[in-house]
Amino acid sequence: ADPAQVLNVPVIPIGTLLAAAHPFAANPPYLLSWLSPQISAPDMLQPKLFKKLVTENFETVPAKLLLQLATVFEEGGLRDRSGTFFYKNHLSKSNVPVLAIAGDQDLICPPDAVYETVKLIHEPLVTYKVFGEPGGPHFAHYDIAVDLVYPCIIEFLNHHDAA
Repeated sequence: ADPAQVLNVPVIPIGTLLAAAHPFAANPPYLLSWLSPQISAPDMLQPKLFKKLVTENFETVPAKLLLQLATVFEEGGLRDRSGTFFYKNHLSKSNVPVLAIAGDQDLICPPDAVYETVKLIHEPLVTYKVFGEPGGPHFAHYDIAVDLVYPCIIEFLNHHDAA
Protein backbone atom coordinates (compact mmCIF):
# COMPACT_ATOMS: atom_id res chain seq x y z
CA ALA A 1 0.00 0.00 0.00
CA ASP A 2 2.77 2.48 0.84
CA PRO A 3 4.44 2.38 -2.60
CA ALA A 4 1.03 2.82 -4.24
CA GLN A 5 0.37 5.91 -2.14
CA VAL A 6 3.83 7.39 -2.63
CA LEU A 7 3.82 6.78 -6.38
CA ASN A 8 0.20 7.91 -6.66
CA VAL A 9 -0.71 5.07 -9.03
CA PRO A 10 -4.39 4.50 -9.86
CA VAL A 11 -4.25 0.67 -9.96
CA ILE A 12 -2.04 -2.17 -8.78
CA PRO A 13 -1.66 -5.05 -11.27
CA ILE A 14 -1.71 -7.79 -8.62
CA GLY A 15 -2.45 -10.53 -11.17
CA THR A 16 0.48 -9.52 -13.35
CA LEU A 17 2.80 -9.21 -10.34
CA LEU A 18 1.85 -12.65 -8.99
CA ALA A 19 2.18 -14.26 -12.42
CA ALA A 20 5.63 -12.71 -12.79
CA ALA A 21 6.66 -13.80 -9.27
CA HIS A 22 5.38 -17.38 -9.60
CA PRO A 23 8.46 -18.81 -11.38
CA PHE A 24 10.67 -17.40 -8.62
CA ALA A 25 8.51 -19.00 -5.94
CA ALA A 26 7.98 -22.37 -7.63
CA ASN A 27 11.41 -23.06 -9.18
CA PRO A 28 14.97 -23.29 -7.82
CA PRO A 29 16.54 -21.34 -6.21
CA TYR A 30 13.06 -20.48 -4.80
CA LEU A 31 13.87 -16.81 -4.14
CA LEU A 32 10.23 -16.01 -3.42
CA SER A 33 9.30 -19.28 -1.72
CA TRP A 34 7.69 -17.35 1.14
CA LEU A 35 4.86 -16.37 -1.26
CA SER A 36 3.46 -19.87 -1.74
CA PRO A 37 2.26 -20.49 1.87
CA GLN A 38 0.51 -17.11 1.74
CA ILE A 39 -1.74 -18.59 -0.94
CA SER A 40 -1.97 -22.32 -0.24
CA ALA A 41 -0.99 -24.73 2.53
CA PRO A 42 1.92 -26.99 1.56
CA ASP A 43 0.85 -29.94 -0.60
CA MET A 44 -2.79 -28.78 -0.70
CA LEU A 45 -2.96 -27.89 -4.39
CA GLN A 46 -1.30 -29.80 -7.20
CA PRO A 47 1.48 -27.67 -8.76
CA LYS A 48 -0.47 -27.30 -12.02
CA LEU A 49 -3.60 -26.07 -10.19
CA PHE A 50 -1.53 -23.78 -7.95
CA LYS A 51 0.11 -22.23 -11.01
CA LYS A 52 -3.29 -21.72 -12.64
CA LEU A 53 -4.64 -20.10 -9.47
CA VAL A 54 -1.71 -17.70 -9.22
CA THR A 55 -1.41 -16.83 -12.89
CA GLU A 56 -5.09 -16.58 -13.87
CA ASN A 57 -7.21 -15.64 -10.86
CA PHE A 58 -5.98 -12.29 -9.64
CA GLU A 59 -6.86 -9.03 -11.29
CA THR A 60 -5.80 -5.42 -11.24
CA VAL A 61 -6.94 -3.70 -8.02
CA PRO A 62 -7.68 0.01 -7.66
CA ALA A 63 -5.01 1.58 -5.45
CA LYS A 64 -7.68 3.29 -3.32
CA LEU A 65 -9.19 -0.10 -2.50
CA LEU A 66 -5.78 -1.51 -1.60
CA LEU A 67 -5.12 1.48 0.66
CA GLN A 68 -8.48 0.96 2.35
CA LEU A 69 -7.81 -2.77 2.83
CA ALA A 70 -4.43 -1.91 4.39
CA THR A 71 -6.30 -0.31 7.32
CA VAL A 72 -7.11 -3.84 8.47
CA PHE A 73 -3.56 -3.99 9.87
CA GLU A 74 -3.84 -0.69 11.73
CA GLU A 75 -5.22 0.05 15.19
CA GLY A 76 -9.01 -0.29 15.15
CA GLY A 77 -9.11 -2.43 12.03
CA LEU A 78 -10.82 -1.96 8.68
CA ARG A 79 -12.15 1.53 7.95
CA ASP A 80 -14.01 3.20 5.14
CA ARG A 81 -12.09 5.29 2.62
CA SER A 82 -12.48 8.45 4.68
CA GLY A 83 -10.75 6.67 7.57
CA THR A 84 -13.44 7.72 10.04
CA PHE A 85 -15.87 4.77 10.00
CA PHE A 86 -14.54 1.68 11.81
CA TYR A 87 -16.50 -1.35 10.65
CA LYS A 88 -15.56 -3.34 13.75
CA ASN A 89 -17.41 -0.85 15.96
CA HIS A 90 -20.68 -1.61 14.19
CA LEU A 91 -20.65 -5.41 13.97
CA SER A 92 -22.59 -5.82 17.21
CA LYS A 93 -25.42 -3.71 15.75
CA SER A 94 -25.98 -6.04 12.80
CA ASN A 95 -28.87 -8.47 12.62
CA VAL A 96 -27.49 -10.33 9.59
CA PRO A 97 -26.35 -13.95 10.06
CA VAL A 98 -22.62 -14.38 9.46
CA LEU A 99 -20.66 -17.47 8.45
CA ALA A 100 -17.02 -16.89 9.44
CA ILE A 101 -14.64 -19.40 7.85
CA ALA A 102 -10.94 -19.74 8.59
CA GLY A 103 -8.17 -22.01 7.33
CA ASP A 104 -5.94 -23.48 10.03
CA GLN A 105 -2.80 -22.35 8.15
CA ASP A 106 -4.12 -19.09 6.73
CA LEU A 107 -1.35 -16.52 7.03
CA ILE A 108 -3.40 -13.69 5.50
CA CYS A 109 -6.31 -13.94 7.94
CA PRO A 110 -5.43 -16.50 10.63
CA PRO A 111 -8.13 -18.25 12.70
CA ASP A 112 -7.31 -16.08 15.74
CA ALA A 113 -7.98 -12.92 13.72
CA VAL A 114 -11.25 -14.34 12.42
CA TYR A 115 -12.24 -15.29 15.98
CA GLU A 116 -11.47 -11.79 17.28
CA THR A 117 -13.97 -10.45 14.77
CA VAL A 118 -16.51 -13.22 15.47
CA LYS A 119 -16.54 -12.27 19.17
CA LEU A 120 -17.99 -8.87 18.24
CA ILE A 121 -21.08 -10.38 16.58
CA HIS A 122 -24.08 -11.53 18.65
CA GLU A 123 -23.64 -15.25 19.21
CA PRO A 124 -26.92 -16.50 17.72
CA LEU A 125 -26.08 -14.72 14.47
CA VAL A 126 -22.59 -16.09 13.93
CA THR A 127 -21.31 -19.49 12.86
CA TYR A 128 -17.53 -19.91 13.13
CA LYS A 129 -15.71 -22.78 11.45
CA VAL A 130 -11.99 -23.50 11.13
CA PHE A 131 -11.03 -25.90 8.35
CA GLY A 132 -7.96 -28.08 8.84
CA GLU A 133 -7.00 -30.89 11.18
CA PRO A 134 -3.91 -31.54 13.33
CA GLY A 135 -2.96 -34.52 11.12
CA GLY A 136 -3.98 -32.72 7.92
CA PRO A 137 -5.25 -31.67 5.52
CA HIS A 138 -4.45 -28.03 6.21
CA PHE A 139 -5.94 -24.96 4.60
CA ALA A 140 -4.53 -21.54 3.75
CA HIS A 141 -6.27 -18.45 2.37
CA TYR A 142 -7.01 -19.64 -1.18
CA ASP A 143 -7.21 -23.40 -0.73
CA ILE A 144 -10.12 -25.09 -2.42
CA ALA A 145 -11.97 -27.58 -0.22
CA VAL A 146 -15.10 -28.19 -2.26
CA ASP A 147 -16.12 -31.30 -0.31
CA LEU A 148 -15.77 -29.52 3.07
CA VAL A 149 -16.43 -25.82 2.56
CA TYR A 150 -19.33 -25.92 0.08
CA PRO A 151 -21.51 -28.20 2.25
CA CYS A 152 -20.85 -25.89 5.21
CA ILE A 153 -21.93 -22.86 3.16
CA ILE A 154 -25.00 -24.63 1.79
CA GLU A 155 -26.05 -25.76 5.28
CA PHE A 156 -25.62 -22.20 6.60
CA LEU A 157 -27.62 -20.69 3.73
CA ASN A 158 -30.39 -23.29 4.01
CA HIS A 159 -30.63 -22.74 7.77
CA HIS A 160 -30.90 -18.98 7.42
CA ASP A 161 -32.93 -18.87 4.21
CA ALA A 162 -36.18 -19.43 6.04
CA ALA A 163 -35.43 -16.67 8.57
